[in-house]
Amino acid sequence: MISGFLGAGKTTLLQNLLANANAGDGARWAAIVNDLAALNIDGRLIEQAGASRVVELANGCVCCTVRDALAETVAELAASGRYAHLFVETSGVAEPRAIVSLFTRPNAFGRSLSDFARLHALVTVVDAAQWRDVWRRLARGSPLTCAAHARRSGEPKAPSELMLEQIECADLLLLNKADLVSLDALGELAAALRGLNTRAEILTTREARVPTGFLPGAARFDLQATLSAARWLKVLDASAGGSAASVFRPDEATPSARQEKGTSPGWQTFVFRERVPFCEARLRAFFAEKRPPGLIRAKGFFWVKERAADMGYLSLAGEILRSDFVGNWASALLERGLITESEISEHARAVWAEPYGDRRQELVFIGQGVDTAALERALRECLCV
Repeated sequence: MISGFLGAGKTTLLQNLLANANAGDGARWAAIVNDLAALNIDGRLIEQAGASRVVELANGCVCCTVRDALAETVAELAASGRYAHLFVETSGVAEPRAIVSLFTRPNAFGRSLSDFARLHALVTVVDAAQWRDVWRRLARGSPLTCAAHARRSGEPKAPSELMLEQIECADLLLLNKADLVSLDALGELAAALRGLNTRAEILTTREARVPTGFLPGAARFDLQATLSAARWLKVLDASAGGSAASVFRPDEATPSARQEKGTSPGWQTFVFRERVPFCEARLRAFFAEKRPPGLIRAKGFFWVKERAADMGYLSLAGEILRSDFVGNWASALLERGLITESEISEHARAVWAEPYGDRRQELVFIGQGVDTAALERALRECLCV
């Protein structure tokens, strides 16, 4: 599965892979090319590159509007028995996690794509020059879009958020167009990728050229490992069980705080856990006006006094904040008599603490050069105490 932002080099990579395949068993390779537009130019290019079969999914994105068409096409190609490998080039705005769910979640008939095909690797192509500009804006806290900063979960995601999610959910990151940036910048950009995705293999490329046999190569996808490779998830997992705010800095001897090989100096992660509700207006004011410089990423769940029954979720990518209420706390459902104790989920039980139940603040912040003490003070000022 090949993802990447618009213009990163996905089609060029696929052309190169098919050219390599034609020197070997290319007759058994197929490709699905997705494009948002009604006219799928990329599909025509891939046909010319020599794939045994090219299926075009145009006028929509495989993670939403043409999702069913993708599933049906993969199942059809697999059932034919004619192809050993299938490459799927997604549109520039596709979300890898949504595509992975096709392989893991049964449909209405109890079948999933894993019954027909094995997901081999999630590949994200990153344009080095584009990533350099985005990364520097993120680090400065500069806006990456002219759209409103606050977005709700049902609205389209901002480019910066999409790019970060494509990076965070990948088994292989191709830092492409490496010849368009300096060697120093290339090292900085690779370190930034490693800071966001702790597991993915990183390969620098020019014109999306990879060594013959590198792809498909060994299977890289692992459901649990791939979907939990994002640094913010690793940090939350490592700090699980904290009853109050947990602050991690690079000089602390904790698994989530140690500077990893390949990360740039000054990379910091900060986990805020608390069992006191936020005041909603204060929390919104914090994200709008009081965020410290250098803050690049934030994700997690929050609890506000004004909507005590509702579980809040937020995602910050640079200047773009997405926040919404995504359901009810299990403790609120229990209090209302809508569920019994035996119906409380395992996840809710794992974080349960009386008298709050599963209500909590559980937010992870990632950045460079962040004053974590000031960040903690500012968050505590948002609490309703």
